[in-house]
Amino acid sequence: MTDSSIPESRSYRHRQCGNETVVGGQSFETVSNPMSSMERTFCSSCNAMFGITEFEWSDTGETIADYYARHSKNATPAQRFLTSKTFLVLIVLLLAIPAAIAAFVLLANVNLLAQLLGAFGGLVVGAFVGMMIFVEGFAKPITRKVCGVADTRTLK
Repeated sequence: MTDSSIPESRSYRHRQCGNETVVGGQSFETVSNPMSSMERTFCSSCNAMFGITEFEWSDTGETIADYYARHSKNATPAQRFLTSKTFLVLIVLLLAIPAAIAAFVLLANVNLLAQLLGAFGGLVVGAFVGMMIFVEGFAKPITRKVCGVADTRTLK
């Protein structure tokens, strides 16, 4: 599938107020992903967040909750955990904290400020590496397998 065939946005309707919100960019990638474990989204008319059960896709009329259930019905509990926010936090912490400690220890022969800056740098690098491992090593491949598409923005 070419990048030009991937939609840049999609609209959903808040069933309570009847108004539509157009979602694009990173927000669209998240709301279109049935494995994102998203529970709430934004209504641009109400200017507030509501549960996904209160929204339906404008083009199909299907609630976002039903869309998630339909496209993720074949996901195992392990796959759901490995694409969850809980696992993201766990993998980030498992890499960021040891990286910060290692940087602090490696800079033991310099002043405390340099050690602290090094530890902060280790924390940032470890967190970034953890997020990349989560996204590229777990979330994307599992979502591709469960949903059957490389990019969930193409799902209907």
